[in-house]
Amino acid sequence: MRIKRLARLGAPTPQSTPPDQASASGSTPTPTPAPKPTATPSPVPKQPAASTSRLPTVRQVSPVKPAPATPNKKPKPQVPYSQWEERTVGDVFGVALDRSTAEQSEWRLCWLKELEAELKSESLEPRTTLEMSDRLLIARLSLDPAAMARSDDADIMTILAGMPSEETSFEYLVGCWKRLGAANRAYNRLGYTSTDWPQALDKLRSLIISYCGMSLEDPTMFPQPANKPVGPAEFLPILLSITNSSDTPSTSALSSDDVLPFLNDLANGLAAEQLLDTISPTLSLLIQEWFRITPSPDLMGDEWRRYVGAVGTLTQVKQIAAAMPTLPVWAFPSATGADIEYKSLLGPLIRLSVYPREFASIWKAYFADPTERKTGDIDANKANLQSTLGSLQQSLFNIFNAIIRASPESREGVLAYITRVANLNDKRSGMRVDHRTVASDGFMTNLQVVLLKLFAPVMDASFSKIDKVDPDYYRNATRFNITDETKVRASKEEADAHFAVPSTGPPNFISDLFFSLNTYHHLGLVKTISNRLRAEKSMSETEKELKRAEASRSDWEGNPALQAQGEAAITKFKSDVATLHASIHAYDTQLLDPALVRQTVSYLGFLMTWLIRLVDPKKQHPNVQISLPLPAEAPAQFKMLPEYLFDNITEYFDFLGRYSPDSLDNVDKDILITFTITFLSPNYVNNPFLKAKLVSILSAGLYPVGYHRKGTLFDRLSTHSLSLQYLMPTLIDFYIAVEATGGHSQFWGKLYLLSALTSDKFTFRRDIQHIWKSLWSNPLHREAFVQVLHDDKELYIRMVHMLLADTTFHLEESLSGLQKINSLSTQLAGTSLSATEREEATSQLSQAEGSAPFHTQQGLGNVELIRDFTSTTPSAWVVGEIVDRLAASLDENLSNLVGPKMQDLKVAQPDKFYFKPKRLLAAIAQIYLNLGEEPDFIRAVANDGRSYSKELFERFARILKNRAIMTGVEVQQVEAFIGRVEVARATIALEDEVEVPDEYLDPLMATGKNPVILPTSKISIDRDTIKSVLLSKPLDPFNNQPLKLEDCLPDVELKAKIDAWLASTRSTGKMEVD
Repeated sequence: MRIKRLARLGAPTPQSTPPDQASASGSTPTPTPAPKPTATPSPVPKQPAASTSRLPTVRQVSPVKPAPATPNKKPKPQVPYSQWEERTVGDVFGVALDRSTAEQSEWRLCWLKELEAELKSESLEPRTTLEMSDRLLIARLSLDPAAMARSDDADIMTILAGMPSEETSFEYLVGCWKRLGAANRAYNRLGYTSTDWPQALDKLRSLIISYCGMSLEDPTMFPQPANKPVGPAEFLPILLSITNSSDTPSTSALSSDDVLPFLNDLANGLAAEQLLDTISPTLSLLIQEWFRITPSPDLMGDEWRRYVGAVGTLTQVKQIAAAMPTLPVWAFPSATGADIEYKSLLGPLIRLSVYPREFASIWKAYFADPTERKTGDIDANKANLQSTLGSLQQSLFNIFNAIIRASPESREGVLAYITRVANLNDKRSGMRVDHRTVASDGFMTNLQVVLLKLFAPVMDASFSKIDKVDPDYYRNATRFNITDETKVRASKEEADAHFAVPSTGPPNFISDLFFSLNTYHHLGLVKTISNRLRAEKSMSETEKELKRAEASRSDWEGNPALQAQGEAAITKFKSDVATLHASIHAYDTQLLDPALVRQTVSYLGFLMTWLIRLVDPKKQHPNVQISLPLPAEAPAQFKMLPEYLFDNITEYFDFLGRYSPDSLDNVDKDILITFTITFLSPNYVNNPFLKAKLVSILSAGLYPVGYHRKGTLFDRLSTHSLSLQYLMPTLIDFYIAVEATGGHSQFWGKLYLLSALTSDKFTFRRDIQHIWKSLWSNPLHREAFVQVLHDDKELYIRMVHMLLADTTFHLEESLSGLQKINSLSTQLAGTSLSATEREEATSQLSQAEGSAPFHTQQGLGNVELIRDFTSTTPSAWVVGEIVDRLAASLDENLSNLVGPKMQDLKVAQPDKFYFKPKRLLAAIAQIYLNLGEEPDFIRAVANDGRSYSKELFERFARILKNRAIMTGVEVQQVEAFIGRVEVARATIALEDEVEVPDEYLDPLMATGKNPVILPTSKISIDRDTIKSVLLSKPLDPFNNQPLKLEDCLPDVELKAKIDAWLASTRSTGKMEVD
């Protein structure tokens, strides 16, 4: 048997550190009582090695040499060292080789009777010397209490009575380990100077630790109690008890303060392979035990703390941390995207979160029936959960950080795990993904938090490490496959050619972290935000269903069957709304956790700065701010980046702007503004939706929040050099560019939960217009805006055309919607409708009430913009292609507001629909005054035979006066304008009396003074007419072929005929005014 035990030990093991030398950690030392004998019939003399010592206390992770003793005078040893060593070896192993010594200890020391006889038969003196330590330990471990109980030998029964009851071999060995530490401290106190003790200490420690490892790896090597867990099942509870240090340990048990020094000795005393074999079964059992817990652990309980504490303690030992990624339980090879959080060592801990889908118990406990809870209570619950979540995430970071720092191989193991999880879950980025096929939101979010914490040292204020990020990472690394990802500005063919070029070598660790973080933000937070918004949309739709059901009560009251169904439906809708509302609170608890927001904003600031530097021709940003405009061609490294890098920025800041706008106050505003203005430039980002989101972020930063009356970004946008020079012209250019997006909000549904009636371009332009209105008070911004008219008049006129078209559309939709609300409300207030008709009318009313606020608000906002623009750039609004349409739109809406149909616009709650008729009339009146001296505008109003009338405008002037919408002076100016229009009308009437030859008339507008020939259809048309057409779409109106204004040729011959006819007409006095 002895040979078998020795064979299991293998080669000599490295030296380890004695327990007393590994008893210091960063924690406050907690003294523990000296070990007591398990069973003593009567007091015994105290032993010098163990009687007065105290157990070691954990003070630090790494073993250190004890501080030298500092007594004035060392005590004189009472017995020779050789005698003390012999006694100490016996005390450490708890054994004696003669009956008398055992009797003197009152059988605390176990008499190894058989070994004594064996040594005598070999003519060896039975002494507990260092040379005998191996045989002593094996003999003691080989004792089988069950077999001894069946013996007839009285000595054996006496020995058995003194042995601890039901003691496992591991418990015995831990007791040896503790007693060895006590002996070492006693040696230092007793004043021995022998140099033999350090070697003796190393030998004893190595022997004990080796057998500890074997006992954990194969507990069947030695006799064990029948009814106690052994091996991993014995060691795991010790690890799990680390977080609870209040229990007083017995002589042979590892207390929470003992565990770390013991693990350090275990790691130092075992070869790497044996260490793996020792720890792996315990960790495997850890996962099994986690899934046996009922109910499943969540953040509300304390179970997770025990398991995190166990793994965290193991990783504090460098050798164990380095071995973690090589263990079979680190990540099962068969794991899929959906179950890797269950089939990996840390997965069950990483997935813990407060998100509602995976942990419904949390929202039910903290946020159920949110409308009945006080806001302060909900906020307090969120703060408590966020604190717990922060504790979990910090522990996870500590574990991963320890593994990464343990060795280059273990660092690669962590990166490989992170990469594998991301690649298995690439489907999470899809618009509609079955959540059962991918990892949970909590799992992905918490891994992202770990990455954020790992990357934190890189994100210093000076961006000193920004050059460490490899711009060719996706070509030089193979971790993430972006072949199928949309690139920022490259076609698939261009990207394939770029990535076919051989790599220049593997990237550094900083690059690995940076791009891993980008991937996890894309698959983690961004997707979780999408899920949260989808829940909010579902809640909104359910609230509408509830409202419709409650409105139809009168239809089924009195019918028991229908009433029961209706009430059941209402109850269900209310329950669903409450559930969704509570789940949204749960989402926001983690998504809007201030700590997570700060970390994410810091990372996105680094990402934005890196992207700006990448396109900076001088590569000096941020040390020297980038200069605009950028070169026409973007760098290849930039064009080949996956588009989701931009998506990461826009989606997150858009979410913050809408649901936590005060968080934008923590953003580095200079970085955000520089990034936004830089990449709104043409030729750098293909996707207009990404640009629109950049505008949306700026717009969100200009809404009042907290003590920022004009928004968190107003001050910097008003002074930032790039903003003052480039923001206004950039927004004008993008205002025009969004016309090409056309499309419906299906492309934007995951972000903007607007009615399907709202097209994307209106959403985009709403944000642009909000920025214009917010910054219009700044004279430098106004100057930059006006400068566009001088620098590029055609561009400015196109913007005017589109603003006018949008305004006309919004006002038509708004006023017609209000009329419909008025009509349907009147019908529903009566009793003449049948049940079917009432249901149809209710549905139509709901739709009208849903769309009217947007159009009414946008219509008013656009009219007020036109008021501001016509005051600074009136010439742009009276050009031939604009002025007639502007006059017609103003006149028509004025007719609806103050004409015979004005009563149809009365609604019960005008503020609910943002209907502010006084503001609207004031803005329209000011536009008339701004352009009231322009002859072309006066003539255009006078020429509007559809809506203009003197009576209408006079009534308009009376309303302005009687309702104090304008001052008396301003009303007089309106009246003077009416007079000028009437004079123009008289002139036009004279002109209309003249018969114009058909050949001189424009085929579209029946006017013609400056004809041009269209190149493909060969039709002659007035230049102003075709310019107006081309503002809407660049096509020949007669054959839909592409057409540019510069391709139109002047019709010189027709022009000469028209001029001759006009001269002839004037000479005869038939046309006095041109």
